[in-house]
Amino acid sequence: MRNVQLIFLVCSLIGTTLSGCNSVTSRQSSEPLVVQDSPDIQSSPNDFYVIPGKKVGMVHKTSSEQALMELLGNENVQADSIYIGEGAYIWGTTLFKGTPNEAHIMWADTLQRATPEWVRLGTVENPEQSEWLLEGDLRLGSTLQEVEKANGKPFVLTGFDWDFGGTVNDWKGGKLSFSTDRRSYLSLIFAYDSEDEKQVQLATSVSGDNLFTSSQPGMYQLNPRVQSMLIRFK
Repeated sequence: MRNVQLIFLVCSLIGTTLSGCNSVTSRQSSEPLVVQDSPDIQSSPNDFYVIPGKKVGMVHKTSSEQALMELLGNENVQADSIYIGEGAYIWGTTLFKGTPNEAHIMWADTLQRATPEWVRLGTVENPEQSEWLLEGDLRLGSTLQEVEKANGKPFVLTGFDWDFGGTVNDWKGGKLSFSTDRRSYLSLIFAYDSEDEKQVQLATSVSGDNLFTSSQPGMYQLNPRVQSMLIRFK
């Protein structure tokens, strides 16, 4: 299930929907988040700050695998075959492999491994230990209510317990669209604790192949957490 969700994450960021990858766009935000990114952060090898559309730590739209090796060290950057679901792999780059900060990069230039198309976070166990911090003070493990507050308004996500469950479908013009051109640069997948009986019961009212707003009572009470992020570049 999660692997298919990853494919939908990619689709949603390049302007596609659940049915046949038709166009989906996020309305322009009237109050974009203010970027606070100091020169010290930009030049630090410990930079885990994320600004969708612009950067994921040391990864920028002009980055290459070789440049990242020089910045982060060869031990933290490696060419890798990245699984994206349903038996499909892409040749990309993995950062900080085997750690809570593991990240996967798909390149627009796949031969030179340059110009990132997207970066995916949250594919390892214990993502709550990750240092990645999203503009708006969000991180892997943030709750739906925290994300809604950062967005400045309710957003739309798919119901749970099916292939595309818990995936943000539309930021509804909120701050987390990070958009000035009607395209979103951030997609999230939410998940609830399937071993918690109370959460399982709450999830029944917001499950299935349907769209729900984050402010609906059932979704708000469930309050699932961010499981995965996919960030695209302008």
